[in-house]
Amino acid sequence: MCKIYFGDNLPILRALAGATVDLIYIDPPFNTGKQQARTQIKTIRSNAGDRIGFQGNRYETIKIGSKSYSDVFDDYHAFLEPRLREAHRVLAPNGTLYFHIDYREVHYCKIMLDMIFGRECFLNELIWVYDYGARTTKKWPPKHDNILVYVRDPERYTFNVDAIDRIPYMAPGLVGPEKARRGKLPTDTWWHTIVPTNSKERTGYPTQKPLGVLKRIVAASSNPGDLVLDFFAGSGTTGEACLEMGRRFILVDNNLEAMEVMAHRFSGKCQIEWGNYRPASFEIPLAQGMPFEFSTNSSQEQAGRMGMSTASKAVSDPDVLRLARVAASLEAEYDRQVEDDPWEGSPFAWIKTRPSRQIGKIGQQLLSRFCEDRGLDVSSSGDREANRVICGHRVEIKCSTLWDTGTYSFQQIRDQNYEYLICLGISPYEAHCWVLSKDLLLGHVIGYLPQHRGKEGTGTFWLTFSPDEPPDWMAGTGGTLAQAFEILRCTK
Repeated sequence: MCKIYFGDNLPILRALAGATVDLIYIDPPFNTGKQQARTQIKTIRSNAGDRIGFQGNRYETIKIGSKSYSDVFDDYHAFLEPRLREAHRVLAPNGTLYFHIDYREVHYCKIMLDMIFGRECFLNELIWVYDYGARTTKKWPPKHDNILVYVRDPERYTFNVDAIDRIPYMAPGLVGPEKARRGKLPTDTWWHTIVPTNSKERTGYPTQKPLGVLKRIVAASSNPGDLVLDFFAGSGTTGEACLEMGRRFILVDNNLEAMEVMAHRFSGKCQIEWGNYRPASFEIPLAQGMPFEFSTNSSQEQAGRMGMSTASKAVSDPDVLRLARVAASLEAEYDRQVEDDPWEGSPFAWIKTRPSRQIGKIGQQLLSRFCEDRGLDVSSSGDREANRVICGHRVEIKCSTLWDTGTYSFQQIRDQNYEYLICLGISPYEAHCWVLSKDLLLGHVIGYLPQHRGKEGTGTFWLTFSPDEPPDWMAGTGGTLAQAFEILRCTK
């Protein structure tokens, strides 16, 4: 049984029979107060492309689309509590709940779950740690999620210790060859990367969780053939883990974009029973016996329920519609293929996809930590006139990824209170860095190069050039990271 329901999870939970689910994993919205969104793009080589990229090739960048959901609740706990009570009701006597949340709400949710399950049924708090993405400089950067684990009965619950994936010993020579070969049992702190930007696993859905984390949970707390429930299903990673490990599943989500992602993800993998939703990407009979009413029409009715316009729909020929469904099923495969993308596989590819303002902040953090790792003194400037103080000198840091034209463009250069401007350039498999004194900028950039007016009329200037052919006046200012580091070190 593999079922996916589209709709509000509360009435769906209330319609499920009690004590029938062996494992529940939920990753509810974290109540961040934001609209969670992710935009997908792909690039293809094209002679008609309007940009010139790596090695002079022309490329066309295509926006595939964006996926989002609202993560704002006026009363988050009133939203969660009835759903968690239903989760407790449907959980089997030997069942386990994994409740995935973050630092903002975990303390309140722990108290709520203690009241529903009983404190004696609290088994663990798992800490999932990941070292990825930007780091704030205003507080300790949060780089973990919390997973609260509760069991229905603390005297009998499923925990398959021998089925859990092992991790390497830090010092294998101290434990003997047999133990070293087998590895050790993970603790309640799990180090696991988030889904990488260029991973085949990536669906493009915001806050998608790694398959490795879900497989560990499914392996430990369920058995083959057991029923697993996820009623905040999102991209469907719980279902993917269940398919790989021989478990049945029920997934629920009320986001149409989540349903579309799951339709692509599970296309051709198994016979899914869909409730209140018919995937446009492949023909499938609607499930019988679902605990709520579902539509007999396809995407037009679904769009209407979501308040979306259907006026642009023009295909009416049944054969054309059938062909369109086949085309949609193929689309997921081709979306994963980025043809001749120079950033494919690059360790810096995730930076390239960020908005320009974020790239600037990322560049500041990259360069600051690079300098710290090399033993230089780095601190905050304490004002907005400069980003950092490095080796006692006030510096402004600008960052640019390599444009498709083969150039860097360092933007928003202003006449402010700093001594040096550091330009950090990121290419797919290279990095460049220049250290420009304020006198050089006043003589060649500020007041000379193309500009636009920023806030309150402050003059802003852009410095654009190819890393292979920087302007003559930049001679002796660096170029490689090693050269730039040596300049900074000698300013001490």
